[in-house]
Amino acid sequence: MNNEELTHLVIKELSKHHERQDIVQKVCEESSLSWKQAEQFIAEVEAKNKRKIATGQGPFLIVVSIGTLVLGIGLLAYNMELIVAIFHKDLLGQLLSLRSGYYGLASLVTGVGMTIGGFYGIWTTLAPFFPSE
Repeated sequence: MNNEELTHLVIKELSKHHERQDIVQKVCEESSLSWKQAEQFIAEVEAKNKRKIATGQGPFLIVVSIGTLVLGIGLLAYNMELIVAIFHKDLLGQLLSLRSGYYGLASLVTGVGMTIGGFYGIWTTLAPFFPSE
């Protein structure tokens, strides 16, 4: 196998989220490189082809990020009453008087975390498509 075919193999395997050790093993089997040389080759290919690898990984990560974002916004909407209660005077009294208040607070915190995580996932997935110069 020549360098171009090995490069294509490495890009394809990295795009599919395969384990690095498995990729190194495949490169060693397909070429005459040693384990250490194969690791260096994969690192070079990864550094030079970040955009191609990100393009292959993008669809799955976008779906997961959007799903997390939608669920997080759903939890925030479900706990809208608690969000409104934050701006009223007796929030502590409401949380302590209702047994479900603890669950609502936990759900609210989870919703905020999922929303932030969803936005972060979308941002990190789409960032390689817009290189900073």
